[in-house]
Amino acid sequence: MEAGDVPGERDAEGPGGTMAARGSERGATERGGAEPTGAMESVLLSVDGARICYRLRKQVVTAVESATFSMDRHERLMLIGPSGCGKSTLLKAVAGFIPLAGGRITFDGHEDLTPGPDRAVVFQEFDQLFPWRTVLENVAYPLRVVGRERSEARAIAERFLEMTGLTQAADRHPHELSGGMKQRVAIARALALEPAMLLMDEPFGSLDAITRARLQRELKAIADRTRVSILFVTHSILEAMTLGDRVVVLGSPPSRVLDIVDVRGLGGPGDPRYVETQAHLHELLGATDEDLSGVEG
Repeated sequence: MEAGDVPGERDAEGPGGTMAARGSERGATERGGAEPTGAMESVLLSVDGARICYRLRKQVVTAVESATFSMDRHERLMLIGPSGCGKSTLLKAVAGFIPLAGGRITFDGHEDLTPGPDRAVVFQEFDQLFPWRTVLENVAYPLRVVGRERSEARAIAERFLEMTGLTQAADRHPHELSGGMKQRVAIARALALEPAMLLMDEPFGSLDAITRARLQRELKAIADRTRVSILFVTHSILEAMTLGDRVVVLGSPPSRVLDIVDVRGLGGPGDPRYVETQAHLHELLGATDEDLSGVEG
């Protein structure tokens, strides 16, 4: 098989195969043609009373009782809350992987949330890449799935590898990469589709503190450069304040939105507004000084 070819079932079911490719032809057709109703408006995502449940053995458990918020184009919106509150579940519902039990989600003027290249997903797990493909082939693969010619897909992949500092690693395989480099590849692969939204499910949660801080800075710079909208799940208040424009705070399960906090324009830890906002987020999450000792600093 030549590099860049679109294989059959092996890739379709391989790790990360659903990242942005599943449903791509339908999404590209529906959203790549005429401008949808409301496309010129600032709101990209509207979540209205979303209720999400799952079945556990013989009972139905409600993860998210009611979530209501909206997200503007080019915004970085952070989802934060206690463990098990449904942050990742809500993100997967926006991606189209999980159906709603109630309420509605509208994306780019559409209620059809069939997974497609307009919403590219980056997960926390390092094994979301195809191990038998090189870095370049991993990034080019979704582009081939959505119909790009091999040469075009390669050129686009190379551009985003350069943007994420991976040009020198283009011919390596995932097992030859560090955790941070693997996440860069996953981000490059998602960005290469030029999605309307990048959905990120704690992508830096398994990284060491130094690598995590570096990737946060790089992601922020890339978002400023590409103007991609980002919906980002995190359990870290500091990460939310570092990367986000606004922070949606979910309560304990079955969760509701407790508050939506604007964190734009805050200075560093020496800024009284920064300290006040951080304290407010801590209070919303019910965190004590003992809980935060050595964690949120």
